[in-house]
Amino acid sequence: MQFPTIDFGWLGNGNLIGMMAVIHVMINHAVAIGGSILMVSIEFAAVRKENVRLEAYAKRLSKWILIITTTAGAMTGVGIWFTTTVILPNAIGSLLRIFHWAWFTEWLVFVSEVVLLLTYYYTWDSWKGDKKKLHLRTGVALCVMSWFTLVIITGVLAAQLNPGNWVQTLSFWSAFLNPTWVPSTLFRTFAAITLGVAVLTPLNRWFVKHPLDHAAVLRIYGKWLIVSVPCMLLSGWWYLRTLPDQAQKLVVWATGMSDFTFGVINAVGLLLILVLGIMQLDGRTKHPVILSLFTAVFSLLLITEFEIVRENIRKPYVIYNYMYANGVLKSEVEKFKKEGALSQATFSKVKNVTAENKLEAGEELFRMQCIACHSIDGPRKSRVMTERAKGWSEEALADFIPQMHTVRPVMPPFAGTDEEVKALAAYIHKMVSERSDNP
Repeated sequence: MQFPTIDFGWLGNGNLIGMMAVIHVMINHAVAIGGSILMVSIEFAAVRKENVRLEAYAKRLSKWILIITTTAGAMTGVGIWFTTTVILPNAIGSLLRIFHWAWFTEWLVFVSEVVLLLTYYYTWDSWKGDKKKLHLRTGVALCVMSWFTLVIITGVLAAQLNPGNWVQTLSFWSAFLNPTWVPSTLFRTFAAITLGVAVLTPLNRWFVKHPLDHAAVLRIYGKWLIVSVPCMLLSGWWYLRTLPDQAQKLVVWATGMSDFTFGVINAVGLLLILVLGIMQLDGRTKHPVILSLFTAVFSLLLITEFEIVRENIRKPYVIYNYMYANGVLKSEVEKFKKEGALSQATFSKVKNVTAENKLEAGEELFRMQCIACHSIDGPRKSRVMTERAKGWSEEALADFIPQMHTVRPVMPPFAGTDEEVKALAAYIHKMVSERSDNP
């Protein structure tokens, strides 16, 4: 309530954060972590076999990893900070108070990662002979630093979903060493390797021309894939068991699929990835193109699914049992119901609801308590008011709003007075009616 609100309109505030996060995670997991591990593994094999062609391929990979991570990866990382800060300032403010030093450390680790990546790429031709071991060690250090960024950020993300006893102790270590941190970190680690293999496999057909080199690279991929997929499944199961009970019940709901569809798609997809790994382990260069492309696309969709599920199963919270998704503290809801939300909002132009400013007050309330997840119109039909409130009367909306958290447990309770409830209902009804009349 202490910050101005920003409405990205048709696109939707929640959608914008989600898109930025998914793109960043794809780049970070597939390229910065998974890609780096595979790149260094290929260089090790090339040095051991004294294969100049294989080493040239590893160097070519390092060029693209450098370009992608320092451009698209860095930009989407900043994009996450920008979108979350302007859309959910209360949540980011609270997380900064808890994890200030963790984020500072992560920044140092990221800078170290970039320095190591630059060193690794630009010393490739000069560090030969006795210095080759130093180059390989630099590659290993790069992989470790890439992984450390995941370890630290996962601690923050995991605490949002299950902060352990932090709500009682307010201790940094209680929040960071939360029950989901280790399984979530392991799941992301093995998912990154799986994603790296899946994305790089189709590219081998174009970038590795010699059949023997092609087979050697595929064997490296296969060894990693055979280990990463089972470990990803085990750590994913462990992660699921550490979630709060309500969050566990929302996993399938968060995907928008039925239980059957969810089970079949994930089981078939993971099985085909495992089949690809077995074929690669055998050094087969003639596996079906469609299998390579499917595993690449499925792996990207899998990490997208994971991010969507992780974001949605927290609901109605953004920090579990502490702050609701709209930035209202759980402990302050009753206060706002008695004293009003508008009077507590620093940047609200309206402080009290009157007959003259009822619609303006409703708009302020919608921006404060709804736009983190909802918009009046937009592409995501399950979140837009023109679909959710279509055909509802103003009175029906006013009756529903105070009870919405009991009818739909994924929604936070409305924090405001009865007059503010009526103002919000009036605004939503007016906007939905206008859009319905002018589609």
